[in-house]
Amino acid sequence: MKVLWRGLTMACGVCGARGLFEKWGMLSMTQDCPRCGLHFERMEGHSLGAVAINTVVSAALVLIAVALGLVVLGTDVSTSSLLLIAAPVGVLFPILFDPISRTLWNAIELLMRPVSDDELDPRFRACSSE
Repeated sequence: MKVLWRGLTMACGVCGARGLFEKWGMLSMTQDCPRCGLHFERMEGHSLGAVAINTVVSAALVLIAVALGLVVLGTDVSTSSLLLIAAPVGVLFPILFDPISRTLWNAIELLMRPVSDDELDPRFRACSSE
């Protein structure tokens, strides 16, 4: 559970280091953890899991926004009114959730395929084993 919490809080799943994103607005993640040296894209296509998480959560929130719009405004509401409610959610949320989905996917992937010693910086291994 600690690994998943680290993923949700945009920290490295192995060591808990922060500062994994070069700039929040640019959505640019560092290649390696600054503390333990874990390479985040451990295999080709690794980022597809983060894209899938972001897509599913964003689609669910758009559906919830539409449902809430129907409940609040009634069933005789126009499609354009529902679009005004759902469009900002569908556009803004995926952008804001992208960094979290990346670190969350890294955490899930670490649980599915634990890190081996050769994937970490030797200096970190020496410090963490003491």
